[in-house]
This record gives sequence, C-alpha cells and structure tokens, in this order.
Amino acid sequence: MIHKITHSVMFHHFHNGQHLPSQGSLSGSDFIKMINWLGEKYNLLDANTYQEKFLNQTLQDKDICLTFDDALKCQFDIAVPILERYGIKAFFFVYSSAFSEHPDLLEVYRYFRTSFYDDIDKFYDDFFSCIKKRDLKEFSNEYLKFTNLKYLSNFPFYSNNDRWFRYLRDQYLDNKDYHEIMNSLMLKKSFNITLAKKNLWMTEKDLIKISNKGHIIGLHSYSHPTKMSKLNNSAQKMEYQKNFDHLTKVVKKPITTMAHPCGDYSKETLNILNAMNIEIGFRSSMSIKKICSKLEIPREDNANVLREMRNEHI
Repeated sequence: MIHKITHSVMFHHFHNGQHLPSQGSLSGSDFIKMINWLGEKYNLLDANTYQEKFLNQTLQDKDICLTFDDALKCQFDIAVPILERYGIKAFFFVYSSAFSEHPDLLEVYRYFRTSFYDDIDKFYDDFFSCIKKRDLKEFSNEYLKFTNLKYLSNFPFYSNNDRWFRYLRDQYLDNKDYHEIMNSLMLKKSFNITLAKKNLWMTEKDLIKISNKGHIIGLHSYSHPTKMSKLNNSAQKMEYQKNFDHLTKVVKKPITTMAHPCGDYSKETLNILNAMNIEIGFRSSMSIKKICSKLEIPREDNANVLREMRNEHI
C-alpha cells in the first residue's frame, strides 16, 4: 500500500480579533485563499473519502485532505465555519488532557511566549539564559551537537532559534527541568495560567458538533508528549488507550484514525496502534514522502503551503 505523492495538509493555529496572531497562525482570509489554491493544484477530498480510498488502495497521486491538530478553539471559531462554507470535511486529531482539569501545558507555554513577549526571540533569550546559568560549558557543547545534527532541518519555516529551543526542550532537558524553567519565566511576567486556559481549546460540546457535521475525530495521544518514542511501551499504550476511551465516550463513534504528536513515534507505537485497529495515521512532515505503512502518511505543514503560494506571486 504505497502512494508516492498523496499526502495531507496540516493546520494548527488561526487568528482573528479574539485569537492572537502567533508563529505560523493563519487568518481566515489566508485560509480561504489556501483552500482555493489547493483546490486548483490537487484533488481536495473529504476526510471520509480520503480514508476509504486509502484503505481501498484507489488514491491518486494528487488526492489530498485537510487535517487539524490539538483541538484548538481558534480552529472551531475560524476554520470550521470556512470548511462548512466550502462543504469540506476534515480530520481533527485531539489530545484528551486538554479537556481535563490538568491539561498538558504545551499550548499554555506557547500562548505565554506569544502574548507576553512582543518578539519571540526575546523569549528565547530569556529561556536560553536560564539554561546557560546552569552550566555554560554544557550549553555550548549541546549547541555544537545541535548544529551537527541539523536538527529539524526538514521544517524550513523554523528559525535557528526555533529549532534550538525545540532541541533543548525535547532532547536535552527532562520534563521537570523544562517545566521549572517555564514556570520561573511565567512567574516573572505574572502570567495567569488559569485565565490563559479558558480560550485555548475546544469544549467537548464543540467536538460533538464537529463530529455531527461529518468531520472525523481521531487520536493524538492523551497528554501530547513531544517525544512519544522516548516513552516505554506501557506508557505509550496508556497515552493512546486513555485518548481512545475519552474520544469514544464523547463522540460515540468508532475512532479509527490518528496523527503522531510532533510526528514522533517508534515501532512500539505502531504496534500499539495496529493492535487498537487504527486504520490510518499521519506523520507531521514531508521529510519521507513514501508511505511506509498505513500509519505513516506524510503531511505538509500549512506554513510551507503558504510560502509556495506567495512564491508564485513574486
């Protein structure tokens, strides 16, 4: 089952008067332009049609679909009405801790660095300084490793600071140290986590509405670990089983699709998902265009699509 070109387009953040602009976020008008552009270049399929054709091995090279990660409220407020206007059904990949009293703080931290810094590089300066103070020599050694790895080079829309921050977060710091640094920075800025959480994610009622409109709700783990592959087998299984149980209870439909958080997974991850009878899964980049299995379909980030659109008009 190999389709060399077919893929999906991946979306996260949107902005308007209610939702702040942030790195990589799209306005509603940009989203409309992108849908029109994609419709001219590709065969833009509804999610259920894409899934059926993939499983039947009848997808054509230019067949694509749209996917949305993380159950963000801005998607529900901005993207969903536009999808309805165009009659497009998409995949929405949801991590369940966002609906709990103790959600994963990935999006909270993102909101913090967007709303409390007028320049993202000023946040990076503060973040890097915290690590330098711990051990300057080790910081320098890690930067050399990072440079030699060409870390996240397959995401050209990331700046060098973006990539260095993600390397430190995902490869160097453990979770405890990372949270301590972020909490110290938020404390200095008098950032209120409780207030920040109120407008970040959809509600369960929003998920039900999306599902009832014909969009497909899929797995994205329970707590959205940035490095799923670092977790042991039982921890990975718990991530997806808790996610599966929650979403099944909310939408009351079979859950047969998924996307890997941050595109990270291992052979154990794939085995767990196969055992759960997940039919189709998506990666988070086009670094490997070949589809190696039903759970490894590539996705193009909307930032790369936007760049290509703009280059055509230069």
